[in-house]
Amino acid sequence: MNVDLVAFGIIAIAIGLGALSAARHFYPRLELSEDALATVRLLTAMIAGVLLLAGLGLVVIGVAG
Repeated sequence: MNVDLVAFGIIAIAIGLGALSAARHFYPRLELSEDALATVRLLTAMIAGVLLLAGLGLVVIGVAG
């Protein structure tokens, strides 16, 4: 078990979930057109997805290795 990888994985997961939570509160305050808001939502979801998947991968590798 590699504790460093597990810790970085947990941090990446926390940042991804934090980004989704923060975006959920900030989206209604943005004064953007529907197309621009859809683009911002897509980019936020992609960034959070990469962070969550990377974090899960790091945790799995840290536990298995």
